[in-house]
Amino acid sequence: MKKISVIGIGRLGGALAIALDKAGFELDQLVFRKGGLPPELPGVTTAKGRVVRIDEIDRIDSDLVIIATPDGSIASAAESLAGKLSRRTVALHTSGALSSEVLEPLRVCGNPTGSIHPLVSVSDPKSGATLFDGAYFCIEGSPEALAASALITDKLGGIAFTVAAKQKPLYHAAASMASGHLVALLETCIECLVECGLERDFAKEMILPLVRSTVENFSSKDAEKALTGPFARADVETVSAHLDAFESAELTEAPKIYLELGGKALEIAEKSGIEGERAAALRDLINIAKAKSR
Repeated sequence: MKKISVIGIGRLGGALAIALDKAGFELDQLVFRKGGLPPELPGVTTAKGRVVRIDEIDRIDSDLVIIATPDGSIASAAESLAGKLSRRTVALHTSGALSSEVLEPLRVCGNPTGSIHPLVSVSDPKSGATLFDGAYFCIEGSPEALAASALITDKLGGIAFTVAAKQKPLYHAAASMASGHLVALLETCIECLVECGLERDFAKEMILPLVRSTVENFSSKDAEKALTGPFARADVETVSAHLDAFESAELTEAPKIYLELGGKALEIAEKSGIEGERAAALRDLINIAKAKSR
């Protein structure tokens, strides 16, 4: 496999294009739907490479096509490409939630189809291109597509794994919580710290070492061993004080997040054998507070 075309050259598609170029693959075509080539990408085009709008494509003879458009555009991209790919061309998409079934128009034309989803958070092409080494890639599809995905993963320094096609939405939901929801949680924490009178930039800088130490603990310990804080101790009095603080600050969303995650934290803590009566009292407090916040 030598020539690769990338359909959709936004954040993830652009990052893949840069990384694949550095890994020694020949970029055949970089295909966009609207706008033009992102500023980070012109240097990755080869002498024979082309940048083209998807509606201008007549033929793609690449060994592999990677469709890296947003999920809602993958099906229409596949329809646009149907009949325009060499029959030997393997077609992959990068959605974490969708299976290879969304590429049915290409499969009908005889192209092997699959999906390859790098489990990383890509905010821009340039920095994203550095994240694939050591990352995990969820792959699925036909045997030929799996082989192509495994090769790409290996060349980028990643680690491949697979889930059943029907489980991809659940897999992606978990990934979304670990990434996007984590950002939302940290932003909520910062909002609380700003309410305490701290400058936003300082609050963010201050909380990051705590987050890093938590991740480090979780990476080397079971959840019940890594868990710290009042829910790990079933500290009813401290949790009650937290809830009073939320109310005094007239915060509405933060306590809901606090209580939902607190319930899960208590569930984890119970596995470590915390005192049953205190755990029950804290669970009652959580349930009462949830009912009050509705």
